[in-house]
Amino acid sequence: MSEASDLLELQGIDLDILRANKRLDELPEKRAILEARVKQREAATLKQKADLLLRKLEGEIKVRQDELTTLGEKIGTEQEKLMSTSDHRQVQAISREMDGFKRRVDKVEMEELQYMERAEKAKSQVAAIAQHLAKLAEKETELIDRFKVVGGAIQDEVAKLEKRRVKLAKGIEPKLLSRYEAIRASKGGVAVGVLEESGCSACRMTLPVERRADLEAGPDVGICPHCRRLIVVRQDAE
Repeated sequence: MSEASDLLELQGIDLDILRANKRLDELPEKRAILEARVKQREAATLKQKADLLLRKLEGEIKVRQDELTTLGEKIGTEQEKLMSTSDHRQVQAISREMDGFKRRVDKVEMEELQYMERAEKAKSQVAAIAQHLAKLAEKETELIDRFKVVGGAIQDEVAKLEKRRVKLAKGIEPKLLSRYEAIRASKGGVAVGVLEESGCSACRMTLPVERRADLEAGPDVGICPHCRRLIVVRQDAE
């Protein structure tokens, strides 16, 4: 095959690769996987917040449990003082102190119960979110397995095309290949046209007779004067 024919085949392969990758990107399984991952991130963020709230509530409960322990010790100490004195004024003072401690105990116990109720709700929320995350992870695994089956066939197709592409590229002069790659990148993937009777097959513009004559008098691969793409003038020249 001529270099011009190789160039045309190379473009055909590149377009096939683009189409295959587009099919791969548009697979419903891929979109579903991405959506599942977004939901997982959202649920994970929510779980972090719920975990933080639970830790704070447990911390508040611990503070009150520690205070109740301290209050209990203080009441015990005052009780001992009360039992060891018969002085009326001391008895009254100790009794007032103990009453203050007991009122504080009642308040702290009420706060502890309130925090415990909130903590139980937070635990339920954390458990529910964890269960939801597990279901999302399971769903993602199922989608990935399905994607591997459907997308794997497309990936195999792309791999074969890329293998053929490497072989073809080796047969094209480096400067011409470099120019092809640059034009392909700037022209939406179509870098080569063919000189037809009416003009360039890539841009569909009719070429004046003199421009067509110039191309025919030149090398096998020229430049379209309209779209500036490569244009194959002759495919079979050796």
